[in-house]
Amino acid sequence: MTADLHTHSTASDGTFTPTKLVEAAHSLGISLLALTDHDTTAGVSEALAAARRLGMGFLPGVELSAEGPPGKCHLLGLGIDPNYPCLIETLRQLSQKRHERNLKIVGRLNALGITITMEDVVAHAPQGANIGRPHFAATLVALGAVADTKEAFARYLGDEAAANVEKETLSPAEAIALVHEAGGLCFLAHPGLLRRSQHETHESRVRALTALGLDGIEAYYSSYTPANEAFFLRLAEKLGLLVTGGSDFHGANKPDVPLGVVRDGQPLELTLLPSRLRALAVA
Repeated sequence: MTADLHTHSTASDGTFTPTKLVEAAHSLGISLLALTDHDTTAGVSEALAAARRLGMGFLPGVELSAEGPPGKCHLLGLGIDPNYPCLIETLRQLSQKRHERNLKIVGRLNALGITITMEDVVAHAPQGANIGRPHFAATLVALGAVADTKEAFARYLGDEAAANVEKETLSPAEAIALVHEAGGLCFLAHPGLLRRSQHETHESRVRALTALGLDGIEAYYSSYTPANEAFFLRLAEKLGLLVTGGSDFHGANKPDVPLGVVRDGQPLELTLLPSRLRALAVA
């Protein structure tokens, strides 16, 4: 029995619909799946219905961007109530801020000599998607402004690129509290990818987040080496944290990240996840 607790659908920046994602996971023999779209739970109800139809375990989830003390990070909320009113309202506000950011990116691209409109971007995104930079990248490729997505991010959309606009986010403390209010457990996503200051260690960052109420870390992740994995498992044990694991599957937007492949090119055994986390499955 295997699990993948970090996946994305067309509700954010994946290329599989929630239903197709669940069906693909089922066909691979995945026993427990979490949908963790960026700053939205719009795909959860559809994914849950598909999981129940197929008799699969399912965890409602979300991936929240956070910035502020002790630093910028992504946080996974697993086992949340996707209908919790405060969660819905907060995500609605984040979606509005995302839309405002998107309009600024359009303006910057226009100023750089690329003729692009918000309508163009929407046309190159799945219906109902929470529009973000991957959809801008697809549009730039379609318009012939760049050769591929990699060039789009390198030249225009990456964090330090010419047309990027920083998005407004929750602070880590706010994000952790929101996940808890919605009944879920909060995990630091892919800690191995953290951007740290010169004198900061992984342990110091995770300790600071733990003081804010963090429940665990993503100790199993598709791009980790066995040494990375062992390091984060030791860190979790040292700090008394839970662990989770996932592929970070996005479909064609991350073609080198297959669904269900989490540990050094292999699936993640369900028994490696803590019972407290597995108990939150709703299907």
